[in-house]
Amino acid sequence: MRRVVIGFCAILGLSSALAAEDVVKLTAAQRSGMGIEVKAIEKATAVFGKAIPAQVVIPPTQMRMVAATQAGMIDQLAVSTGEQVAQGQVLAYIQSPDVIALQRDYLQVATQLKLARAGLGRDESLLQEGVIATRRKQESESRVQELSAALDERKQALRLAGIADVDVQKLEETSQLNSRLTVRAPISGVVLESKVESGQRVAASDPLFRVAVLNPLWLEIKAPLEQLAQMGVGAHMHVLGTTTEGTMISVGRNVDPASQTVIVRAEVTVGAEALRPGQYVQVALTTVGKQTRYQVPSGAVVRSGKQTVVFVEVADGFLVKPVTILSSQGGFAFIAGDFRGDERIAVTGIAAVKGAWLGLGGGGA
Repeated sequence: MRRVVIGFCAILGLSSALAAEDVVKLTAAQRSGMGIEVKAIEKATAVFGKAIPAQVVIPPTQMRMVAATQAGMIDQLAVSTGEQVAQGQVLAYIQSPDVIALQRDYLQVATQLKLARAGLGRDESLLQEGVIATRRKQESESRVQELSAALDERKQALRLAGIADVDVQKLEETSQLNSRLTVRAPISGVVLESKVESGQRVAASDPLFRVAVLNPLWLEIKAPLEQLAQMGVGAHMHVLGTTTEGTMISVGRNVDPASQTVIVRAEVTVGAEALRPGQYVQVALTTVGKQTRYQVPSGAVVRSGKQTVVFVEVADGFLVKPVTILSSQGGFAFIAGDFRGDERIAVTGIAAVKGAWLGLGGGGA
């Protein structure tokens, strides 16, 4: 490639000595022959660091596993995977003989309590008339208290079985036993997984559904040890290829001995709807500073020894402008330098311009 550039520059008669102000002087005809194109530099509001793999996860406080509270058979499924549900919405029905026994026990104690309260009322009247002793009334009061506690216990058993308070009240009013158990959503969210089918028999505590809230989401980032210094809590990050952004919320203390990485968690603050739980993505730290940064095609940046430059278009050629590379990502370089902001830089034909700059050609313009 070096020989090609030397020969090409020699043919065009480029000067081997640069001007004092470091300008590569080229005529319009020479630029056209070299295939040089220019493009305006663009300001970058943020600079992205090196890409790091991450996985989309659901915060544990936003996910619920719905399990069978009683053994039985799945009578009917009311929702499907991926469906949005509201808290309290019916997910499924289970036919369970155990529910019958719980309802029967509840009604028995409720009937006994009703009779005990009636007896207490009679004893209070008889005590006022002096027919019975105070001890008799106290015994009746104790009986009512015991049965009230027993009824609360039976009601809690019904609740644990998944029977709502409204259904318990209906049971008291009608005294009708029902073997159909209603499974309801514990939170509003999305049904991520359904683990059962209609007609399937389940045991108590068998998992039925997984329901989760999908906003906000977390990103679990496997951060190399050498990058941890930049990943403090509060640092900003960006999911490459999307508009999704997030903020670091925790930095792990345990190092994976195989990969020498640490789990860093970020909470997605913008664009969570573009992600899916379990998805793998590439993320990069976002650096925002007071110094103006610019975004240019990576090929427009030239390195020569320790110097890094771009070629800025001027009236008689190209001005050699030193720059600092902040990062590179997706075919672009993020640079800092002494720019006004409206400059146009060479983006093609760079090899020929560099050759002229380094004195590889000969002849005048």
